[in-house]
Amino acid sequence: MSIDDLLDKLADAERNFEGAEFLAPIIGTNQVRVRVAGIICQLAIVKNLPPKYHGWGVLRALSTKKATFERQASLAEISAYLGLFPVVRLILLRQRKRYWLAMPAHRGDSRFRIQGPVSLWLPEAGLQRFETVLAGFDGRLFWYRDRDPSRDPALAAYLREQIIRQEDKGLPPLPEALHKRGLSAEERNAYALAWAILVEEQRDQVEVRLSEALAHAGAELRDYSERGDTYVVSYVIDGRTHVSTIQQNDLSVMTAGICLAGRDRHFDLTSLVGVLREAEQQNLVWVDPDHLPEDQYWQIHPPDNP
Repeated sequence: MSIDDLLDKLADAERNFEGAEFLAPIIGTNQVRVRVAGIICQLAIVKNLPPKYHGWGVLRALSTKKATFERQASLAEISAYLGLFPVVRLILLRQRKRYWLAMPAHRGDSRFRIQGPVSLWLPEAGLQRFETVLAGFDGRLFWYRDRDPSRDPALAAYLREQIIRQEDKGLPPLPEALHKRGLSAEERNAYALAWAILVEEQRDQVEVRLSEALAHAGAELRDYSERGDTYVVSYVIDGRTHVSTIQQNDLSVMTAGICLAGRDRHFDLTSLVGVLREAEQQNLVWVDPDHLPEDQYWQIHPPDNP
């Protein structure tokens, strides 16, 4: 077929498309995408679209660039539309405002190469974390179809129970501590990712807490690590880096990083900044492995608890 024939075919398809009704998902914008003669066209919905509409709609094409909203699609129409696409099983991971983050329920599915969580659009109300659902994949996005009737809902319930438990440091049980017959490797991976997200969120909260405590005194957090029930905090005061060990619960100082004659615990992280700033004007004795080791420091200056 020549280029002219292809162009004529496309022009005929566009003429036939004008005035036709079609079904499309609408996810919070006035734009939809539709394939015309193999070409993806993006259409603006210019009339009748309800405010903030989010769902399946039947539209009428005005051209290959504009359409009007006719009505909400029926369940039968939605089912027929999604039936055109391959079915993918997904494990729900985390709900966002208008979609779910989900993980593949079959890593060995050779039809697709899915790396990490995907967005599942237009889910029904009432879905819960770790449920396995069916989705239609249009080559770009995943659209919710139904719950997976073949999966035991007790497995998802078990994972939900575990992820809200608080054990060491307020975190749920470790992924390797899960003991439930029937859990798939993919369900365990979904739990592990949810657990890792909680760890990262907790770290973000700690960083905010430490940063605010230091910022009140004009210092800046550089980094921190956990050591038992303390934080080893690295921070900058007037261009110089200091390292101190503080209690996690109240940010009281365990080891200031300089010799305070055992009075370290009279300060918290915020008040310590002022002490270190004043100490810069004097001859400092640094308490660290390269100067005065911490254990020797405490032998010389036993803790003077406030």
